[in-house]
Order: sequence, then structure tokens, then C-alpha cells
Amino acid sequence: MKKKFRNKGFTLIELLVVIAIIAILIALLLPAVQQAREAARRTQCKNNMKQLGLALHNYHDVYNCFPLGHQYSGSFDPASVNANGINRWGGPAFSWGWALLPYFDQAPLFNQFNPSQQLAEVNPTEPGGSISNVVLAQSILPAVRCPSDPMPERFSDGVIPDSATTSYQGVGGSYNGWGGSNFRRRNGVIMRNTIGAPLAIRDIEDGTTNTVVIAETKWKMDGNNRNRGRFFGAQDRYPTGARGATNALMVTGLHAMNWTSAEGNPQPHRTAGSAHVGGAQFVLGDGSVRFISENIQHTARTWAQMGNNNNNAFDALNGGADYGLYQRLFSRADGQTVGDY
Repeated sequence: MKKKFRNKGFTLIELLVVIAIIAILIALLLPAVQQAREAARRTQCKNNMKQLGLALHNYHDVYNCFPLGHQYSGSFDPASVNANGINRWGGPAFSWGWALLPYFDQAPLFNQFNPSQQLAEVNPTEPGGSISNVVLAQSILPAVRCPSDPMPERFSDGVIPDSATTSYQGVGGSYNGWGGSNFRRRNGVIMRNTIGAPLAIRDIEDGTTNTVVIAETKWKMDGNNRNRGRFFGAQDRYPTGARGATNALMVTGLHAMNWTSAEGNPQPHRTAGSAHVGGAQFVLGDGSVRFISENIQHTARTWAQMGNNNNNAFDALNGGADYGLYQRLFSRADGQTVGDY
């Protein structure tokens, strides 16, 4: 009598069941892997910003002030004034980021720049090296880029071709605009030189733990590839003047975090934001880094809506009701209470 032997293998139904189980497990596992990777990227981003916060305080220890956010006008080189007394080059246009280079292990790069010439200078002369400021401004620094944000390493904007991009910008205050006679609108810590002397810790009257000084920003907030974040500096026009481009170096609290043009934001490149879910990271005046929710209270009140009035710059006449918590964090001295956030 012949013995019957069963083949040692899977039937088609068993194979399909196994494949289905594996597919389910992969579907459950992938989000966890992605979340773990994002958590690592977010931690790296936080470490980047922590180093910038430490660099800010090391700079302050040396100079007893914070660096200027944007050297917006004037010139270090008197020879740039023509026979008619007109400044031929405009401002040097260096940024707070350039000033911090020696304080986070980038002193060799810093020493190659020629600060007696504008950042957009393509023909370096003595004193200075053989490398132009424009070429140096194309240097890619991973430490100033958020690994979660798929921004290009370089981008041509203004008059510096292929300038290096960054995920971090200085905080210029609660409102857009840093000039004019309305001095209280210029209430940030990292300001351009139109306000006068650089600011120091003593100027942060609201307290260093209640004031943000560096904000995370997100690339391509709209179809024009903005945010414009630059680290070494920025210029719009050359050689007729180095006016503009402050919003490539600093942001304000006027527009809500992560508010894009699709949602009605007219200037998303002046808005803090990130590729992280739910908010963005900020360096506080004490050098610490904090993740702030994009749902933080924000009233979107402009300077004009406050009456263009220095005496009511922060809606003081109304107890600050129309001056939100987000805007308060962007100001160094508004006198308003900062609650939990």
C-alpha cells in the first residue's frame, strides 16, 4: 500500500494571508519609522539653534551687546563716496549670522570676508583676501539648516548669486518695518543699524525668558520660493545702493506662524515657521530653545491698526487685548504680561 505524502509548502491561500499580514505590519511600522526620523531631525534642529544661542551670548560677552541684524545702510569704506558726496555702494549688508561665525567654530571662514567692502563686492581689494565676499557668501553651513526642511542649499536672490540659505532668522520685533519716526515699532532684539547702537541684555526689559531672539523659518512658503532666509547677509540692489533684503535676515511677529500665501498672508517670507508638525523652534534671550505651538494666541494687529502711535504701540490703552501673546514674545520691552505658552 502506497503512503500518501503531503507537500511541505504553503497553499495559495496561506501565502496570501502571510503577505496580507506582512503588508499590515509594514503599514503600521512605516509611520513609526517616519516619526522616529522626524524626532531625530527635530532634535538636530534644536541643537543647531542651541549653538546659535550660545554663540549670541559668547558674542555678547566679548562686545557687551548683541550683533546687528542687518547692516542696512552706510559704508565702512570712505572711498565709496563719489565726487558728489553720494554713497556709491550703499550699505555693507552683513548680517547677525556673519558676526557670529567665530563663535561656533567658523572663525577661518569669518576671517576670509572683507568687512571693509560690501557683501556684494565681487572684486576684493586690500585689506582682504583673494576670495570675494560673494563667493564666501555661497558657503554652505549644515549647522544653520534644519534637516527637516528640503530647501535648496543655494538660491539666487537679490544681487548675490547662489547665496547660501538658512532655516534661522533673527527676530526684528512685533511689527513689520524698522525705520521712520515710530521708534516703538522697532522693538526686537536683532535689529538693523537704522535704530542706532546694537542692543544688549539690559535692553530686554521684558526678561530674557519672555523674549525670542532667533526664529525658525520654512522655505517656500509660497509659489515664489519664499522664505528668503540668508545667513551671511543680503542685498537687493548693486551698485546703486544696498537697500532692502532685511526680510531675508529677520522676521517679525506681525504674521502668524506658518501662515502661507494660500491662506491670505501677503508676505509669508516674513513669517516664522517650520517643517516640523504643529509649530516651530525659537531661541529665547537666555539662550535656551523652545518649541512653540502654531496655535499660540495671535491677534494680527498691525502698527496702523494700533493708530501709528508710539504711545499705544502695544495696545496699552486697551490693556493689550489686541496685542497677542505671540507678538509679545517678539518684543523686548512692551511691558505686557507673558502667560503660559
